[in-house]
Amino acid sequence: MFSPDPRAQDNKMESPTKDSKRRVAVYGGAYDPIQNAHLTCAAEIIHSGAAEEVWLVPCGPRPDKPKLKTPPIDRYVMCQIAVNTMFSPDFPIKVSDAECFGSEAMFTYDLLSLLREKHPDTEFVFVIGTDWLQEDTNIAKWDSKNHAWKAGDPEDQKTIITGDKLLEEFHFLVVRRPGYEVTKTSEDPTGLKRFGPKLHWLDMPDNMSFVEGNLSSTEVRKRNGLPQGFTRIEGLVPPGVLAYIKRGGLYR
Repeated sequence: MFSPDPRAQDNKMESPTKDSKRRVAVYGGAYDPIQNAHLTCAAEIIHSGAAEEVWLVPCGPRPDKPKLKTPPIDRYVMCQIAVNTMFSPDFPIKVSDAECFGSEAMFTYDLLSLLREKHPDTEFVFVIGTDWLQEDTNIAKWDSKNHAWKAGDPEDQKTIITGDKLLEEFHFLVVRRPGYEVTKTSEDPTGLKRFGPKLHWLDMPDNMSFVEGNLSSTEVRKRNGLPQGFTRIEGLVPPGVLAYIKRGGLYR
């Protein structure tokens, strides 16, 4: 459980104490491919003290992303290459295969519930960007698999809404994304309370500034599809990931 934070009026996440559970930030995504901005964000979560570890969780099948055609094994391996070549061995960033090798999509509440069940000594915090806190998104309406559904039942009952449970049971670490602002009011000076009770800003301690980037995997794929594409993504992805993309002829 989170103990009271003297800075709670700012919805900042305090560092774990020695008596609390190990806190792991779950940083999910397609990672198609993983690129330097992903790694910087993961490192900044550790530097902020908001979590003791960060787990990168490449997604599995995504019916909502028809353009996601890179096999999960390739995205998983690229994540492992990036983490193991860009960080020192004792830096607490890892890659989890909890989702990517499943036969079907795993919803956020189902993923976090699975991790909680497998690791009861760990408190999991889900990382989101402010792009998920815009007018056209509503976490409270997020779905999960309906495990009671069986063949012959109505198709629209395959999923059930569990966003309310997600917001009640798990903490969220919110990363500010360029171009996606969250409105603050006198009633909600943090801007986060209206979205749920357990949302916290990722803020840096000791007068450090959060190092952000607007690099996207979409941009990496687009550049790599151009003539001499491999040379156009140099410096945007770790060298080992670039070599893997070249060898596999990915994104061409």
